[in-house]
Amino acid sequence: MQIPLAERLEAGEILRFLPCPAALPDGEDRQLLLGQRLQPGQGKYIRFIPSSRQLQGRVADTSQQTNRLGELFRAFSQNVTRWLGGLLPHYASAWKPDQVTWRTEEEATRRLHLLNRNDLLHIDVFPNRPTNGARILRLFVNLHPTDPRVWATSDSFRVLLERFGAAVGMPNRNTAWPWKWGQGLLSLIKPGDERGEYDRFMLRLHQFLKSNEEYQERALLRLCHFQPGEAWLAFTDGVSHAELRGQFALEHSFFVPLNVLSRPELAPASLLQQACGQPKTPKAA
Repeated sequence: MQIPLAERLEAGEILRFLPCPAALPDGEDRQLLLGQRLQPGQGKYIRFIPSSRQLQGRVADTSQQTNRLGELFRAFSQNVTRWLGGLLPHYASAWKPDQVTWRTEEEATRRLHLLNRNDLLHIDVFPNRPTNGARILRLFVNLHPTDPRVWATSDSFRVLLERFGAAVGMPNRNTAWPWKWGQGLLSLIKPGDERGEYDRFMLRLHQFLKSNEEYQERALLRLCHFQPGEAWLAFTDGVSHAELRGQFALEHSFFVPLNVLSRPELAPASLLQQACGQPKTPKAA
């Protein structure tokens, strides 16, 4: 019997789509994207916030180009959200679309601070956009004309928690967690602006992994080569991963609350809560 897509995602699988089923920028629009570069000191990516239509991190050219870029990113967000909403309708009933990023730089050669590097194994956490326990679902598309984007994946969050949880610093078991129990499912507070115990732990783990030379050198790696035009989808808070090589990738992130997951007991927030001595997460009905 075929395992549903949601269960495969929540168990740590990367779903791959070649070619990407959602409409992508093409022709002159694609060339406009490929010609963009980051402003010095303005972060790792060009960012677009769909909710506010803010565009950040690009070198200013003409106002016409700026407006066109905003329209391209907005259309990408709409197309991807529509496609994924049809693919995973239960998620779409409650998810919070996050941001679009355009990754213009070659990952293998860019120079970044250790904790900002993408080519080191890590689990995803957004320091300025806490999830309060919601999962991080991310879609990537390789728009390089000829070259693959190369990822490495390694241990699941469950393995990382068992191996490094104590060294990272577990939350206090008496912590007030950002959800309530009842009626057989979790009722999760929506992502907000304040970082709670869960997000603080995830940030510590993220930094611990990137700073741990032994783990970076000895972790068992599985390589993925994503071809031009290919899309891939994953819960990137649930498995350690690194972007080893590649240029020109579009990405869209979503926050998915636990109460719409098929296997909420597999979510990092549930595993962390259980490790802290809290009750087990009930399975979805």
